[in-house]
Amino acid sequence: MVEQGLAVVILAAGQGKRMHSELPKVLHPLLGRPMIAYVLDAARALHPERLVVVVGHKGDQVRAALGTGVLVAEQEQRLGTGHAVLQARAAVNSCKTVLVLYGDMPLLRAETLRALYQLYCRRGGPLAMLVVRDTVPRGFGRVLRDGLGRVRAIIEEAECTPEQLTIGELNPGVYCFDAGWLWQHLPQLPLHPDKGDAGEYFLTDLVAMAVAEGHIVHDMLVSDPLEVLGVNTPEHLAEAEAALKRRILTEEV
Repeated sequence: MVEQGLAVVILAAGQGKRMHSELPKVLHPLLGRPMIAYVLDAARALHPERLVVVVGHKGDQVRAALGTGVLVAEQEQRLGTGHAVLQARAAVNSCKTVLVLYGDMPLLRAETLRALYQLYCRRGGPLAMLVVRDTVPRGFGRVLRDGLGRVRAIIEEAECTPEQLTIGELNPGVYCFDAGWLWQHLPQLPLHPDKGDAGEYFLTDLVAMAVAEGHIVHDMLVSDPLEVLGVNTPEHLAEAEAALKRRILTEEV
């Protein structure tokens, strides 16, 4: 049964330079399947009304690997995650809820995405997000909280102070948004001129924008840090493959 009003947007435009390969990052094989195939499986399990993949680097190759029932949006210029999501607006159409995730997270479970969506539906507000606690930051932004323990902002790792770098609560970048609020606020994101040739617009800045408007940003802890492993290097890919093998063996026992 289709989950009316839900759109899932998968960001898959990155080049993946650290993979040291001509193959688009999300197409690197994992147990014989493209990495993004696992992300698509998790997204399809939610039965969204619309499933959108944002492509960029060698987009034709990525398109060819997506299968049926997937809408494609193109990010011609790599101007950050906020800009990437904005490219999906036409494909999302009139859906009221937008769940955003990444094409390089092959271990993310459908159950986790469903739980985040259900949290968002119960609590309301402009957005809900996943958080994870780990001693290995993997380049993730840090979660800042106020005196009451509520999320107040996300600081990207490159912009953290030395003190903020010690924070062990991380942002894997998986969100559920109110679509109307999202489309209104994406054009308001500030440009970070020190990122890339033309600068970047960070999706993470939406968290502080929501808090500044008086909203509560709801969060859900992912218990297993490996589930939100983002594959950025051949070493990460090997780590994901080993974890996937363990998962398969455990579930077959």
